[in-house]
Amino acid sequence: MTAYSQHTILTISTILFGSLLFLSILKLLSKTKKIPVTKIYFLKKLLLIIITIFFIRGMTQHIPLNPWQSNQIGDTKLATLSLNATYNIIYALSNKSKKLKQLEIPKVDKQLIKSSFKQLYIDKTTKENYPLINTKPNVVFLFLESWSAKYLKPYGYKYNTTPYLNRLLKESIRPTIMIAGGHRTTEGMFVTLTSMQNPLGKSIAKTQLQDFQYDSIINSFNKLGYNSAFFQGTSKETSGTGSFAQSLGFKYSYGKRDVKKRIYEENYWGVHDIDLYNFVEKKLKSNLKEPFVIGINGATTHDDKIPKGIKQIDFTDDKINNQLNALHFADTALKKFVTDIEIKYPNTIFVLFADHCGGNISGVLENYMIPFTIYSKKLIQPKYYDTYLSQRDIAPTIYDMVIGNYKKSELSFSGKSLLQDTNFFADYYHNGILGWIEENNIIEINTATNQMQCFKIVNLDKETVTCNNIHSKLKNNALAFTNTSQDLLFSNKLSKFKMYRDSK
Repeated sequence: MTAYSQHTILTISTILFGSLLFLSILKLLSKTKKIPVTKIYFLKKLLLIIITIFFIRGMTQHIPLNPWQSNQIGDTKLATLSLNATYNIIYALSNKSKKLKQLEIPKVDKQLIKSSFKQLYIDKTTKENYPLINTKPNVVFLFLESWSAKYLKPYGYKYNTTPYLNRLLKESIRPTIMIAGGHRTTEGMFVTLTSMQNPLGKSIAKTQLQDFQYDSIINSFNKLGYNSAFFQGTSKETSGTGSFAQSLGFKYSYGKRDVKKRIYEENYWGVHDIDLYNFVEKKLKSNLKEPFVIGINGATTHDDKIPKGIKQIDFTDDKINNQLNALHFADTALKKFVTDIEIKYPNTIFVLFADHCGGNISGVLENYMIPFTIYSKKLIQPKYYDTYLSQRDIAPTIYDMVIGNYKKSELSFSGKSLLQDTNFFADYYHNGILGWIEENNIIEINTATNQMQCFKIVNLDKETVTCNNIHSKLKNNALAFTNTSQDLLFSNKLSKFKMYRDSK
């Protein structure tokens, strides 16, 4: 339905072509006389398929047929073991060819990797005592669905689409911009919570990589006695998000079917943010006592529909006006939620950022520029950092703020902390292009040809420049970091990243 509403002509054309192709195949089969393809034959086969699904699976909705789905039972440590061992073996063998494979990129030698890591992780030694906040504050990770910086006024957009977020940015800890680590919710979750790079252009969710153990900051909160849960406005198993959240440490997972009480009708993806936030508040009151750490991913901005009865604002005559109105409506819901939580749970910090970009965005870098801010009226003093952050930097920053010194822990975060680091860098991958940012220098490497384009960032826009020695160093750093991260990820050795990060 989203495809139909936003790409009507293409969707209708696809349906018509698919129908004609299907009918043509049926006609050809009927002429062979080997298979009596008639209306009755087709109905019989369809009925047989439905009955087979019901009796073999036990119900029309899915049950844990895939190992990754076993996380739905709740115990993230024992979930995979709960499946029948023989079934696990058969499943693994039958899906061997479907395993996510590591993408090939230009290689670099070990000596260059060693020198690049030394350069990337040279930061001033801090004498601060961490955590910065020692009151065991509640932490709310707001994965703002598809909130692209391109459509937000603080990042240069001409319309005031999100007045509340705009205000929060001035009252928060925030950088110049953040670079997202992917283009799907599960990709944003992995980068944010584990501080690690995704498989290039892919998500580990619903793949063999999901069964590996990762240093998720949520597990660190759990060890401190926090109650944890993940809430989403869509179905819990849209892209396997619900079980994936539990595999990353959240003890509970809730989706749109759990939200019984609603003010508004659903959009094409799920419940609107205001209804989800109300449900979150209900669960906090009844099930999740302080201290708590929760993740929230809405559905309002997953679509471009606002509820009936909500007056639409004329931001622009363009078709994108619907999307801007959804963004504005989500911002209104955000204001109510944050205000409510501030009153009921004043010892709370809010970590606000987009899970990924959304909308029709041209360019490569522009598809990964997202907002980011850490806000708490009671606990945080506003501070602006003139730097470009990676989504990988969220976990180390929050760890330093709430748990302890991330560098002295055993966690292998690849990101850095705003509280104690200085030499920041960010990366992104888009259709064969590996992007890399250090200060205001940016390069984009074609991973197929190993060719490089060079830019500088001016007012969040890329300006082409002639490549020089600085850009060559950036290329070495990008390839050294990415090769190492990808090798460790696919070999289930990400715990060894700390050795590279802390090598002198």
